Amino acid sequence: MFETQKVKKDIEIQGFNSIYYFEFGKDFSHAPERHAFWEMVYVDSGEITAITNGAACPLREGQVIFHEPMEIHAHVSDTRVANNMLVISFTAESPVMSYFKNKTFTLDKTGKMLLSLFLAEAKNALGEVPGEYENKNNLSFSSEVFGASQLLGCYFTEFLIRLIRSGNTLSEKVPSGKEFRNMANDSLSELICDYMGNHLYENMMLPDLCARFLLGKTQLCKIFRESTGQSPMEYYTRLKIKEAKKLIREKNYSISQIADMLGYSSIHNFSRAFKTSVNLSPTAYAKSIR
Repeated sequence: MFETQKVKKDIEIQGFNSIYYFEFGKDFSHAPERHAFWEMVYVDSGEITAITNGAACPLREGQVIFHEPMEIHAHVSDTRVANNMLVISFTAESPVMSYFKNKTFTLDKTGKMLLSLFLAEAKNALGEVPGEYENKNNLSFSSEVFGASQLLGCYFTEFLIRLIRSGNTLSEKVPSGKEFRNMANDSLSELICDYMGNHLYENMMLPDLCARFLLGKTQLCKIFRESTGQSPMEYYTRLKIKEAKKLIREKNYSISQIADMLGYSSIHNFSRAFKTSVNLSPTAYAKSIR
């Protein structure tokens, strides 16, 4: 009599891969990424657009989205307001995790409380919760307060169980209609434009963009052209020439130095691209400046 009844673990968290609490400005965005573990994003304040496998899903304060392992995803801040986001990446192989695929949720009071408890305990486990997007250091619980990482697992497991019980989903799947596809494509194009603008002093090619944004050449070019009316490399060249004109006007470098700085393989290639765009050679443009 009184035999031990084993506790059934419908959801088992093997571990956490990253925990972040971000305070982003209204213009934050990041390039699409994917990884071999789950990711949950909670909008604590403000609004964002989550892009998953080419579909866009607007999220406002109090809402959560899950990204399954190897799902391509990105997040773009609403351009009107700043936002705070709690991002938890975790490994869980329980079959019931399939429930969270392509789902978003609006949290009730209990859900918000559990995430608040999780975040407070994360400070006990880590000392400080990372808040910089570029911080890719591995988690370390080596200096945790007694029981902190176990409590993290308990709080988060309860959070997931209550989501399944409540069924309080915002949508059964991420919206994929024409309006949301257009929103996703425009957001991706903005990310690509920003990336090219920040890498003008390189010799970047189309395969480099495809690798960065996890898209095939045909798909990337189609998305970009539909949003901008140009091919990615046409846009990139125009940015380079615009920068070249500014450098020529500033008169701090020679034409040859500018061509080299902007990543052109030769002064001939630079001059040809410049003349195609401006209808003047770089030298003629320099002479035309008063």
